[in-house]
Amino acid sequence: MKYSALFGLAALALGFTACDDIEDSNSLPQSNPQLDIVSADNASITAGPAATGTIDLEALNNSASSINIATVTEASDWPEGFIATVPYMQVSADQSFAEYHTIEATMGAEGEVLIAPDAWEEVYVTMFGKNPQTTTSYVRFPIMAVNGDQKVRMGGEDFYYGNFGVNVKPFDLFDGKIIEDTYYLINNVDNWDFSKAVKFSHSEKDPYDDPNFQAIISVNGAGYQWAIIPASTFDAGTLGKAYGVETADALAGTLVEATGADINYGVIDQAGPYMISINMETLAYDIKGAYEQLYTPGNTNGWSQAASQILTTNNYINYTGYAHLDGEFKLSTQPNWDGVSFGAGDPGKLSSDGGAGNLNAPANALYWVNANLVELTYDLTEITTIGLIGSATPGGWDASTALEPSADFLVWTGKMKLTDGEFKFRANNGWDINLGGSLTNLVQNGDNIKFTGEGTYVVTLDLSAVPYTATLTKE
Repeated sequence: MKYSALFGLAALALGFTACDDIEDSNSLPQSNPQLDIVSADNASITAGPAATGTIDLEALNNSASSINIATVTEASDWPEGFIATVPYMQVSADQSFAEYHTIEATMGAEGEVLIAPDAWEEVYVTMFGKNPQTTTSYVRFPIMAVNGDQKVRMGGEDFYYGNFGVNVKPFDLFDGKIIEDTYYLINNVDNWDFSKAVKFSHSEKDPYDDPNFQAIISVNGAGYQWAIIPASTFDAGTLGKAYGVETADALAGTLVEATGADINYGVIDQAGPYMISINMETLAYDIKGAYEQLYTPGNTNGWSQAASQILTTNNYINYTGYAHLDGEFKLSTQPNWDGVSFGAGDPGKLSSDGGAGNLNAPANALYWVNANLVELTYDLTEITTIGLIGSATPGGWDASTALEPSADFLVWTGKMKLTDGEFKFRANNGWDINLGGSLTNLVQNGDNIKFTGEGTYVVTLDLSAVPYTATLTKE
């Protein structure tokens, strides 16, 4: 029996359905993979001309050219009247295809599988971000045998052809601008010594996706000059490529690329800690005072910074602490209204605009407050329980022994039997918010507190001021 006849019988037996638009493998009606005609051997796919070199998505898009990524070949006994077609291509960052994206494909007259470069660019950014460097992607394809409204997937429901690697150069969204992974600040006080350079901090994102960097510096007096160097200059050890400023004493403006003696250094004339923020895509920079702490004036303290709880920081970026809040409040950089006050911006965002509305705590409660002054974000975690946990406590390390709060939620007390061992304070019966270290200086995620002197104690935790403290009074 000829394969064409066998194929017709198989089609009748399986009751082929109408051919709808093909988007993914789950939408494709399947045939019985045990039939010879749907065997993977009845078709093959080979890498196309584009796959042999580097696929330059931007160049191909500019020339209105499709990407000939593969070619489909039908077997000699291919069923009469049916054509082989590839409805889409899957692309992944690795050959496992544990994660993948789908790009629609079209067919050329000679079995070419054609991909639109702008469609691939969209997927590329989703997979790899905006970095314009060339990367390796892996591609694979389903093959369908189609005759009018009849279709069958070759090799079965989950079978793909190809799975080969291709080098892909994405669009250059930065017009040739190079953003390096690391930047440093050098200054005249340290004689421009690279070994004393201050390294800018950065998020875990690729710098092309997040071009913002921050550094904290300490200025001891007038005449502090500074410049910024990229990692390539730092590694070379000589003052080549660097960034100065347009106006020497401006605390905000645009960085200017220069080399050696041509650098126009920035100048800071007032002593104090500063945070320098730079955007290496736009070359904007901003210098602000690095605030030692934040105050929480609001409804619960008569809008008085002096009567409020404070948030502390160890990097001048993230500020954390306990605060009794009820409704409206703000974050303030000074113990008065002379400094910067942060109010409500977009949801979950802070705004330093003086006219910004107040922040809002949804209930009268104690909160763990976390503010990021670089990203201008904040979040509030309501504290519903605080207790002791550890080998010295009645519940061991398995359960907290609860304390009771005062009316303003700032002092928590409880009576319990303690034994020799260790303990910590933790909130909400979890470990995200906990205090350790020492009874006279309790800090978030501090070490376990060692304890000796078995007996019954009244435990008092004071969160009204920093440092947080606790006392153990034996009965």
